[in-house]
Amino acid sequence: MAKRIKRDWHPVFKKYMEFIAKHPNYAGMPFLYKKDSSIRWVVTRGSEAGQARLKWWDKKRKELGLPKGDAWISKTARAIHPTGEKPCQICGKVMSLDYVYQNKRNTMSPGAMSNAPDRLDGYHTYNLCCRGKQDTGRHKSNLARYGEDRRAYENWSEGDWKAASWLMKEFQKHGVSPDHLGPISLGFSHRPKFRPLTRAANSARNNRMTLADIKLLLQEEMAEPVISSHSKHLWDLLKNEVTDNEGALKLGKLMRENMHHVLSIFSYLAENGHKDFLIKNFLHPEYADYSIKFEDFDPETGIFKKMVKINGTKKQYANNAKRYIRISLDSLKQYSLKKNRNLKKWLTDEIAENLSQVIKHLERGNEKKALACLFETFEIVAKNLAKKF
Repeated sequence: MAKRIKRDWHPVFKKYMEFIAKHPNYAGMPFLYKKDSSIRWVVTRGSEAGQARLKWWDKKRKELGLPKGDAWISKTARAIHPTGEKPCQICGKVMSLDYVYQNKRNTMSPGAMSNAPDRLDGYHTYNLCCRGKQDTGRHKSNLARYGEDRRAYENWSEGDWKAASWLMKEFQKHGVSPDHLGPISLGFSHRPKFRPLTRAANSARNNRMTLADIKLLLQEEMAEPVISSHSKHLWDLLKNEVTDNEGALKLGKLMRENMHHVLSIFSYLAENGHKDFLIKNFLHPEYADYSIKFEDFDPETGIFKKMVKINGTKKQYANNAKRYIRISLDSLKQYSLKKNRNLKKWLTDEIAENLSQVIKHLERGNEKKALACLFETFEIVAKNLAKKF
């Protein structure tokens, strides 16, 4: 993992921080200052401070009378910003927060993208002027692979990941953000099927699902698998129990918890020397062998007439497959049961015994029994989680 570089913030940006922190529009912002009295400009959404600020932003939304729909938090951030412009953390250049800057796709971009509640003012610290240079995720070498959704690898998402990734590029060519109807971080498949959204709306949605999303997924499931096999048990137990948006959100949280358990189990098997078993049964490097074209793609609907797959022999495709496997396996390290005590809280005696049996079957060379026992384990985990619904 690359070491985070600590940079000095531009003096103009520091003055801007003071201005925002003291402005009445941000009165009552939780965790505003650190113990050393410096401004707590950055928090993470999942932290105590991040969750407190998220509630603050929602309260502000209600005060403004804005509906809690797509991109509500970015709309709120723009509505309360006192000047409509901000300086760049790196160079100090002041840029508008409105969509007034033309980009390479001949569409318009704002001077800074929304990033609430992670940033105090609700915007990324880098402006458009320095984003490509300073944001490592925006380097050209990374942007060339932007269509290859790394999250799909990290969440061991099933589905034709190569086709899905290349379809994402088609969306991006037209300045449209492709949205997974079933979030891959919740265990859904990475399929070549997306909804076209604005980047702001997609970012605001994050991995939250609505009742309408659930209904659409149930319709699509009649034609093709929508969920990865490792998460199917929980989905099948609860998908027909959702009756409102609150239930959809609750299901999403349980599915995310389930994914943590699944990846912890995969990590356990990898640590015990069974990476090949995981690759064989849960990864699909063979999808990398094709180049793909989408005929008559419509960016307004996300629909295409035909997908054409051509078998390729390029070394790039082989490297793509290796990268896919490497990232998938590397992602398991953070879920190590040996190193992370918090992950052990869900590990009941029954689950531990099942995992022990999986290892024994693998050591005896009986992959078929090991796989069956592993899916029994997923089912036990799912039933335990379903009790919380």
